[in-house]
Amino acid sequence: MNIFEVQSSGSPFPDKPATTLTDTVSEDLAESTTSNDLGPIIKTLEALQPNVFSAVETLQPPKHMRTSAVVLSCPHAGRIYPAEFIAASIADISSLRSLEDFGVDQLISGALEFGVTCVTNKITRAYIDVNRPVDSLDHLMLAKPHKSKCSKLSRQVQAGYGLLPRLTAAREIIHRHLLPYEEVESRIRLVHQPYHFALQTALDNACRAFDRSLLVDCHSMPPTDQQDRPLADIILGDLHHNTLDRKIGQKLAALITKSGFSIGWNTPYAGGHITKNYGAVNTRQQSLQIEINRRLYMSRKYVLDPAGAKRVARLLNKIFLILSDITSAA
Repeated sequence: MNIFEVQSSGSPFPDKPATTLTDTVSEDLAESTTSNDLGPIIKTLEALQPNVFSAVETLQPPKHMRTSAVVLSCPHAGRIYPAEFIAASIADISSLRSLEDFGVDQLISGALEFGVTCVTNKITRAYIDVNRPVDSLDHLMLAKPHKSKCSKLSRQVQAGYGLLPRLTAAREIIHRHLLPYEEVESRIRLVHQPYHFALQTALDNACRAFDRSLLVDCHSMPPTDQQDRPLADIILGDLHHNTLDRKIGQKLAALITKSGFSIGWNTPYAGGHITKNYGAVNTRQQSLQIEINRRLYMSRKYVLDPAGAKRVARLLNKIFLILSDITSAA
C-alpha cells in the first residue's frame, strides 16, 4: 500500500535618471512607516550578510507538542528589500511589491499548533525567486552571456519571471542596468541556497521521525487570470497528479468545499520548482502547492482584511490538521 494512501513562474533596460541610494531609501522608508505594519523593510546588503542575518526563518513546534510529517514552505511573502537593489531599480517599491505573495506568512501562522515545521523566505521575490532552479536565468538581464546558457528557456523565463525576475507583475522593467553574473551568484548564496538547505533539512527531519514527508508550498494569486476570468478561492497544484496521492487530494477538496470555498486544480497554477523538486506521487516524499485568492483576505493593495484573513487562516488550519493526521497515520 502507498504510505500516503488515505483510509476511511539591444538592452531591454531603458534609461532613467539615477537616484542616489540615500534619496531612494529615504523615500521608501517613508512609505514603509505608514499604518500598514506589513510594509516593506529596507536593509543594506551589509546588514543582510549571513554572519549577521538569516534570510530564512524556520519555525518548529514546541518540543512538548506532537510533531508532524508536514513541512510548510512560504517562499514569496518576503518583505525585506536590499537598499542597493532598490536604488538600482527602475520600478518603485510599490511596483516591486506586486511580486510578493502579500501576507501569506500571516495566514499560515497557526500551522505550528498542528506540529508543522514552517520555512519562510524573508527576502523579496523581486530580488531572487527561490521557486526557480538556479539555472533558470534570463540572459537578457546579463552583461555577458554565461556558459550555462541553454537553447531552450522555460516558459517562466521567457515571460520575464525567472530566477532573477526581469519584470514586475505589471510587466514593468525592474533593473536599470544589465547584471554581471557575479550578481546572480551573490543572490543565490544569500537567499536561494539557504532557503533550499532549510527545506531539505526540515524534510529530512520529518523522514527520520515518520519515514515520510509532505511538503506544502503556500502562495497567493490575483482574483482573475490573464484573460480576466475569475479564479477559484483556492487552487491546489500537484503538477497534474504527479506529486500527491489522489486520495489525499480528494479529502482536501471535500474539506475546502465543505468550508464554503470554491476550489480548482492545477489551472493556471500546477506547481513550481519547489513542488516538483520535493515531491513525487507513490513515494515517501510528496508535495502540494496551495494558491490563495487575494480577494479573500485583502481589503485593498498591500492591506489585510482582518475578517477575511481570519476566515482563510481557519481553513488553512483545517488543512494542516488533516494533512498532519493523514501522514502520522499512514
